[in-house]
Amino acid sequence: MSRAADRKAVVTNDPRIASLRDRLIAASYAPRGYELIRFRDDDNDDVVGALVREAAALGSSDREALRVVVDSDGVDTLRLFSIRRTVQARRRASANLVDEALDGFALVPALDDVPWESWLKGTLFVARSLGRDLDSIGRRFADVASPRAGARFRVALGSMGRVSTLSQCHVEEVTTSYGTGFVETMVVRDRTVLGAIYGPPPQADNVVKYRPTTNLAQLAATLADALDATNEVRTGPIVHAELAATFFSLVVPGSHVPTSGCLSFYVDASEGVESFTAFVAELPEDADTASLASGATTDGQACFNDDHRIILFTTPPSFDADSEVDVDLGRFADLSRRALADTAATRWLAQ
Repeated sequence: MSRAADRKAVVTNDPRIASLRDRLIAASYAPRGYELIRFRDDDNDDVVGALVREAAALGSSDREALRVVVDSDGVDTLRLFSIRRTVQARRRASANLVDEALDGFALVPALDDVPWESWLKGTLFVARSLGRDLDSIGRRFADVASPRAGARFRVALGSMGRVSTLSQCHVEEVTTSYGTGFVETMVVRDRTVLGAIYGPPPQADNVVKYRPTTNLAQLAATLADALDATNEVRTGPIVHAELAATFFSLVVPGSHVPTSGCLSFYVDASEGVESFTAFVAELPEDADTASLASGATTDGQACFNDDHRIILFTTPPSFDADSEVDVDLGRFADLSRRALADTAATRWLAQ
């Protein structure tokens, strides 16, 4: 047995650490917990919050022991808890919830599992907007985190002097009938190996912008709620997306359709196996939206539009004719057109 495995076995036999680990695993979030636009409070937030406070109060050696035994599910729970606490802190203007969010990030075992450039900086941005002293926050984080995470946090903290908007944290704030919500924007990172002699030079990360002029988040929420209300399907969390040109292969060249904002969510049948993905996008003013929508209406797809927005439903490709499921997307036509009409006058003024 390796030294690391031997240490893990010893730690697992510690009843306090094992109990905390098991309770953390049991407190995993349901899928709706990942929804940050149609954000709803969840009783599990307080359950995980109590576990985070208990873990943060441990001695440094016991916290390190906990990090040894926390599995990927526990990491996911800690990270999602911290993200949700950040949203709640923004909604309630609560500095205490900021502290809980940062404690959750501090307990995550591996550096690569902490969203340093997005949500952690976003949490610091919210903390600063509430008048919190970031230096005192740094001292608290260093007390709870591992030494390596504490050092990495100091780098993030030092960069906050250059952060003047939440968008710079790859997070956008939106407002819908659910209240304040967040969209984590996509970042396509360069994968060039640093130091490679013969490889191409590293390229700048491609940040996919979310700057719609209309309240696209409200359209997505209205559409998803209407689909859920049919009781025929269940919708998943709404997330930032890109609109692939392959959906419009008859009229669009290239890899992606230019948009000022695009959101998507999965849709699964309440009973049966049919599923599809819904995209909601706002197009530039010079785009021929009607032609795009017409070109996207093919087998396995349905598309609806108004002047500068589209709703696209598309089924996943099937490579097995015997298992292919025919999904009647046309039955959601009236529902989609109502969603477009009901949100047409709702403006989103980019901050």
